[in-house]
Amino acid sequence: MSSVAQDKSDRPAGRGRRWGRRILLLMLVAGACGGLACWQCSPSTTTLNISPTTAPADDEDARLRKLAIGTWGDEYKGKRTMHLLEDGTATMHVELSGFNAILGSKMRFDMLWAVKDGRLQKKTIGGEPSGRVNMILKMMGDSVDEPILELTEERMLLLDADGETKYHWRRAPGGTSETQPVGD
Repeated sequence: MSSVAQDKSDRPAGRGRRWGRRILLLMLVAGACGGLACWQCSPSTTTLNISPTTAPADDEDARLRKLAIGTWGDEYKGKRTMHLLEDGTATMHVELSGFNAILGSKMRFDMLWAVKDGRLQKKTIGGEPSGRVNMILKMMGDSVDEPILELTEERMLLLDADGETKYHWRRAPGGTSETQPVGD
């Protein structure tokens, strides 16, 4: 018998499979983090000065802000529902699907929002489950500043910081600025 064959027989049974499982688990966690990174908007690294009492700088921002108030939904990497409230606060409910749901499928992000210079600015201030939300915030940052490409009563089209990805938000039924989300 060769020394190579003898060395293999000296190893405990199953040891190679355990390493394989560890590597697979590590790859799954890394992939999940990458999937969440792709899902979450690529935020700018600058800190946004958003407060619920921020007044729009001009008439166009005031018009866009008024149109933005309400409930919006999209299907980016799963289902997202965003409630933009008149007081400058917001919540986003996220239901991830497929590979992106490996760390959990449902999350809520609590945010502040404003419209400035034709851009939708959002800053995440918390959410649930807090462990997953905090992990995403550490990886991606807590703020986004997205140019508003189009905003009507029925549609909001935003551009990601990558300059390519577009988020197609549709107004939820009954989600006009006159209605407030119920049961959040």
